[in-house]
Amino acid sequence: MFSRMVWRLPRSLLVCCVGLALLGNSAILHAGGKLNGFRMVQQENVMLHFDLDSVDASADMFSLSKPDRLVIDLPGTILATQMPDKNFPEGVVKAIRYAQHGEDYLRVVLDLRGKVSPVYRFVPRQGGQRLIVDLGVKSHEQAMPPVYRTAPAAAAAQLRDAVVAIDAGHGGRDPGAIGQRKTLEKDITLAVALKLHDRLKARPGITPVLIRDSDVYVDLRKRMDIARESGADLFLSIHADAINHNDAMGSSVYALSLDGASSEAAAWLAKSENEAAALYGNVDLGDLENRLRQTILSLTQSATMEQSMEAGADVLSELEKIGNVHKPTVEQAAFAVLKAPDIPSILIETAFISNLKEEENLKNPRYQDQLAKAIENGVARYLSKRAPAGTILAAERRRQGS
Repeated sequence: MFSRMVWRLPRSLLVCCVGLALLGNSAILHAGGKLNGFRMVQQENVMLHFDLDSVDASADMFSLSKPDRLVIDLPGTILATQMPDKNFPEGVVKAIRYAQHGEDYLRVVLDLRGKVSPVYRFVPRQGGQRLIVDLGVKSHEQAMPPVYRTAPAAAAAQLRDAVVAIDAGHGGRDPGAIGQRKTLEKDITLAVALKLHDRLKARPGITPVLIRDSDVYVDLRKRMDIARESGADLFLSIHADAINHNDAMGSSVYALSLDGASSEAAAWLAKSENEAAALYGNVDLGDLENRLRQTILSLTQSATMEQSMEAGADVLSELEKIGNVHKPTVEQAAFAVLKAPDIPSILIETAFISNLKEEENLKNPRYQDQLAKAIENGVARYLSKRAPAGTILAAERRRQGS
């Protein structure tokens, strides 16, 4: 598994990246911070991300009017690369430009199409910090240039389906958990994933994508690549739970944790899933932990975590209608498969395959369909509220005034 840049962002996020070129011999020797990159991201609000290599960076920000501009001064900062001025054909940001005032400060000026109410914060990232500026403007409320305001039919023609990536856990040489009657988790997850795919495909405005559609092993990194290449707006990883005592039962839903696991059981389960990936995919666990730490930092930089928790709650509430739930709220754990920072992602433990009764349920095609229907309903509820701008479902939500 949460950009078409360093990270390929899903189509739910409009990302505008300034091209980078080496300064070469013109580079300035500097002991302070450097600005390495910029991107503009449309989430619920329009967000600006500035990547700095300093761990103690600071910023001064103020607005100007007639015309509307936002000025961001970065003390003790220089450009690490040549970042040309950039024009944006639509949205509240018209252009961005840079002015280097020696080694004292770097000034970033955004030309705007309207008023903004910006706030900013710094968050840690590998090798420095990221300055996140929230312009206080909803993505769907951005001031648009006249050509878009006068051509609604053309704009409507560009609407797309929301994309849901469905990941059947394990597969191939990795059987996953094994029930008391030797039922393999990989077979159950694939059966439920296929049924869920068919259900979502029948829903207007949603395009489902299967990470695997047969008994093959797909390593964790490739699963995320497939989701990202498909432009996924939501990632669902389907599993069947197992634990070292056979009376545990019920469905669970997980999102990635910022601080590790939310319970000892969640920690144990995450460890077993990640170790399976290391065993069958030749992934170095030490390196995996480093990547997860980087991901956790990245998740603090966006609304991905919040959206994952919201999607998980919607799915869990539907699963509760068809059977027991192991915990009444969305759990959090450091699952490697939930590591994408740009795609809201949840892991669904459909039931305990280690419980004899639930193992029998999981083998039953009728129960598998009930699971698929519950997940489908939860996904549909989530997308009715959170489908990103530019999708058919988001346009429908705006028409209904919600």
